[in-house]
Amino acid sequence: MPWTASAPNENELPPLEIRAVPEEARSLAILMEDLDSPLGPVTHWLAWNLPADTSRVDALSLPAESRVGMDAFGKVGYLGPIPPEGSHRYRFRLLALDKALDLEAGATRSHFDEAATGHILETADLVGVIERPPTDPDS
Repeated sequence: MPWTASAPNENELPPLEIRAVPEEARSLAILMEDLDSPLGPVTHWLAWNLPADTSRVDALSLPAESRVGMDAFGKVGYLGPIPPEGSHRYRFRLLALDKALDLEAGATRSHFDEAATGHILETADLVGVIERPPTDPDS
């Protein structure tokens, strides 16, 4: 999956291309986490039940049958990579699953992890670094 960085202070899902999904996969899931949060890894986005033949995901083309979960901030949807300060690593993780997950939209990360346990065929990670521009002390 190629990485296209988000512009500073924008909340847009970069286009993600998906290739080489295992033939036995029945669905896909994608999550995005801030790996450098002082709280530990923080989930910014979680989506599941994407069809196994999905080849591209972006802000405008999430497949209709997919479900979006709750982020670590209590909101359902995508929260882009905007570090509070300095630079942070953000990881997109793609999971190929052997079944569609029986989870309603808005499920939490812990519910997702529980439902996916034992059903992950393969994973792929894509890590990008976003740096928050320093603030101008004279402004």
